[in-house]
Amino acid sequence: MTDRHLRDGTTQGGRWVWPVWWGLLGLLVVALGLWVVQGVLRGVPGPVVVGVYVAGAVDTVVVVVTVLATAALATVATTILARVPANRIGRILWWISAWMVATFFLTMALYFLHAPTAEETAFANWLGSWAFVFFAATPLVLMIFPTGSLPSSRWRLLPWMAVLGTIGWAATEAFGDRLGLQGELPNPYANAQLERLGGFVVFLFLPALIGTVASVVVRYRHTSPEVRAQIKWVAVGGFLQIASILVTWLLDAVSGNDFPIAGVLMAMVSSLFVPVTLGVAILRYRLVDIDHVVSRTFSYALLGALLSALFFGGVIGTQAVLGATSDFAVAATTLAVAAIFDPMRRRLHTLMDRRFNRSRFDAERVVEGFTSRINNITSTDLISSDLRSTLERTVAPASLGIWIRNS
Repeated sequence: MTDRHLRDGTTQGGRWVWPVWWGLLGLLVVALGLWVVQGVLRGVPGPVVVGVYVAGAVDTVVVVVTVLATAALATVATTILARVPANRIGRILWWISAWMVATFFLTMALYFLHAPTAEETAFANWLGSWAFVFFAATPLVLMIFPTGSLPSSRWRLLPWMAVLGTIGWAATEAFGDRLGLQGELPNPYANAQLERLGGFVVFLFLPALIGTVASVVVRYRHTSPEVRAQIKWVAVGGFLQIASILVTWLLDAVSGNDFPIAGVLMAMVSSLFVPVTLGVAILRYRLVDIDHVVSRTFSYALLGALLSALFFGGVIGTQAVLGATSDFAVAATTLAVAAIFDPMRRRLHTLMDRRFNRSRFDAERVVEGFTSRINNITSTDLISSDLRSTLERTVAPASLGIWIRNS
């Protein structure tokens, strides 16, 4: 699909997409109901969902978030399929959402019928320990965004690296010795050779991510202004989701069998960033605000990182220097962080607007210059000319007229 196809508007896809979407949502609701009966009402622990063995109140949040995230992905994929059926991105996202629904339903059905002890329950736990990997790999569709094809034939190895890296990731999850983030269950299908092979192949995932980012940059530099606006939307979601994947891997490497549930929830929620921004960009909805969205995304992310570092550094430093109690150190540091929050926020907004939202930054400077000059101008003609120039440089109206009342 070329840039011209994207500008021509959307076309109606097959009539099957929305009935199938209702069917997918129905399976999710039924699966959730089976889990509520077996897990909540009967109190039977399990099963494994997105790598988490559901055996407590906190773990139940994982099930709910999984259902919501899968439903959101299916909705985005179906909308793209219905509006832009020729684009491969919609089909890829649809197959990922269908895979998630099918595996989640099968896991819950086997859990409901056979838990807590049966061979079928062991298979359900095994399936839930690795099926989510394909959902987590959705940022890789950015390599064919927004046309549904690669930038050129030179990039043809990139999809193979992405597919093999994702399969390797799934193999490391599926064939390890234990199931669950804390290793609560033995893996009935453990295979050391396949796990080692998966651990070797999974390293292709990182260069695939880097190549995906590079392909987006190359496409951004050689495309139309409208597609550039679409790429800006998706760049926000891709940056956040890729960062989440790297943080999740880091937590997994550091924590071992004590992987925090919060990390799973963060990964599941962030997995929606790319599909949602893809849908927004492909359907071309409110693209005029993207520079502001990009600027604020980076400024608040940087603000949160700086304030977190200052808070933890302040608490540790106060206790070390003053020998203060932890309560005093936390209170003093909280007051200090609160005092610098607003000045730091304004400063970061200015810096990010200067870098990512240049048009707004320049417009503000032009308006400030006009307000400072108008106090020293006495000629009506000069004021009219300066006002006309300011409006043309800031809002670029199609037509402009100035009415001056005679005194």
